[in-house]
Amino acid sequence: MTNEWPAASGDSPPPINRRAVLLGGAATVVTVLVPSASASARSGARAEATADVPIVPRSAWGAKAPEEDLTQYSWKPWDGGVVIHHKGGTDRWSPAENHNDCAAQVRDIQNEGMSGEGTDIAYNFVVCQHGVIFEGRGISFRSAANGAGEGAKIPGANEKYYAIMGLVGATSLPWGADDQPTGAMVAAIRNLIGHLRQHGSAGPQILGHRQVFDTYCPGTLYPYVTNGSLQPPAPPPDTSQPVAIIPRRQWGARPPVEVTRVALAARTGFTVHYSAGPTAMTPRQIQNYHMDGNGWSDVGYNFLVDAAGRIYEGRGWEVMGAHASGHNDTHLGACFIGSDGDVTPAVLRSMRALYNRANALTGKALAKTWHGGLAGNSTPCPGSQLRTWVQNGMNSDNVPAVTDPPPSSGGMGGGMTSVRSIGAQQQAVNQAGYTPGLVVDGLWGPKTDAGVRWLQGRLGVTVDGLWGPATEAAYLAKIKGSAPAGGMTSIRSVIAQQQAVNGLGYTPPLVADGFWGPNTAAGVRWLQDQLGVTADGLWGPGTEAAYQAYHDEGALLAVDGDFGPATIRATQRAIGTTVDGQWGPASIRALQRHLNTWSNASLTVDGVLGPGSVKALQRHLNTMVNSGLAIDGIWGYATVAALQRALNRAKF
Repeated sequence: MTNEWPAASGDSPPPINRRAVLLGGAATVVTVLVPSASASARSGARAEATADVPIVPRSAWGAKAPEEDLTQYSWKPWDGGVVIHHKGGTDRWSPAENHNDCAAQVRDIQNEGMSGEGTDIAYNFVVCQHGVIFEGRGISFRSAANGAGEGAKIPGANEKYYAIMGLVGATSLPWGADDQPTGAMVAAIRNLIGHLRQHGSAGPQILGHRQVFDTYCPGTLYPYVTNGSLQPPAPPPDTSQPVAIIPRRQWGARPPVEVTRVALAARTGFTVHYSAGPTAMTPRQIQNYHMDGNGWSDVGYNFLVDAAGRIYEGRGWEVMGAHASGHNDTHLGACFIGSDGDVTPAVLRSMRALYNRANALTGKALAKTWHGGLAGNSTPCPGSQLRTWVQNGMNSDNVPAVTDPPPSSGGMGGGMTSVRSIGAQQQAVNQAGYTPGLVVDGLWGPKTDAGVRWLQGRLGVTVDGLWGPATEAAYLAKIKGSAPAGGMTSIRSVIAQQQAVNGLGYTPPLVADGFWGPNTAAGVRWLQDQLGVTADGLWGPGTEAAYQAYHDEGALLAVDGDFGPATIRATQRAIGTTVDGQWGPASIRALQRHLNTWSNASLTVDGVLGPGSVKALQRHLNTMVNSGLAIDGIWGYATVAALQRALNRAKF
């Protein structure tokens, strides 16, 4: 079969800028690839170096290119902060007396990591004894150094914490003082942490590697972690800089089941909500409840705002919400993640900033509304604090501007990623012969939209720019004979799927050879069943999002039906109460409130785990993870095992 495809147009690369950095003890101008505004928004960060904290870029120390697309991994450093590491191992290594040798040591660290299973240097930054900072993965991409799986003490440490390595060894080194961090190193790490908080959305925690993983690391740097030496001074609030909306891809959103677009001109109101849960909840947990508990196509809100004032893209500006009955196509819905009494000034600033941006985009003043004030919506949402604030005009001091995320499955209304990621759609369009080819950058824009529409026209399906099941089926039929022998590799290669299946404990383990066969298909289906997604053997965006959620937010519990300290702590984290591994009336009351909020259980919050509360829990587990429990009110092995599975999937 021959395929004939006409030509069309493609996207353009990001600009090249020049920046001064410190190299070899002197300021050197080097050429640095600076992401475009949309690329920076996708990764959730700005360029790596600023005038106050000079950083040696990858190009200056001779870094290899990563061996995989690091943007596929969700990155939420605001949920954690930084983890400090040391070089540790002393084989074939000694501290660099001459700073000109430090770049070679950073190259050695990258080479060592990539010679194994790593695809890049594992650290975000490396700091040498001379106080010079080397860019590793940088601000834009998650770490791979903090540890996961067996030995992990904090789930999702790579997703939530920058990894900073100090080039110091272990205390057993024979050359004495060189294994102790210098004042220059300590000052540079402290300045870097301040930089990451201001420009890289780093959270407030500064931890040693041993606090997130079972290890001795960071060795002689650990006292500096615990004594406050690495704590930067608190900067004054900066409301002069715009607030970047955190895009769906960065917070690990699942792809929507369907997308219904709404023109900005059709918007008439802006509605404020609250989640009525703990402030520690994540957008992904709320999305899981809306999709698995309510059966909705996506998270219900257009945007979400946490207690620190960070704004998360939900359905975005031009997609119909599911937040207020009768008003979803006319009103934009913004939800505060928290309960009445938790609202901070940062929340009010960001809510007002979103409202101002909505007015700018629609070209009119939208009605200021709250959920319970809309016709047909009898609810206490958004609580007395926010309701009073809206009634008094939504006023706030020092309101920043808002910059939009790159268009995605929500955002400004571009594309659909429930079947194929945007990057995979771009690849498919190019492979079909579209010329000039699209830039495969995972960003939706008018050129990518035109390319997908062109392909749909050639395939004879509806030309709407949305790559759904019909487009996928027609595309696979068109390329039949040249397609892979099985599976789906638009997100993960076959060998990466085999490794992931083995990593979850599949037995007997698959041979990781990169070849698709019935054993690999069975393994992927098994993994999908463990993750609670459709077990079709196709590793698409939905499977990828669930796999990342398992590692990043899942509890990683043994499913043994034992309600022991580890399971209790994971449950306490999920329901927003004190995490101490002790199950008592306070924890039970938090569970009852959780079930009332997220499962409409109507329980009396009395701290007694009676049959009524257990039945409500069983119904909730059946809804969220399809556990098939009998609603018998019996607290036993089956109920605890189902709870453990839900916690592992971050779907509780």
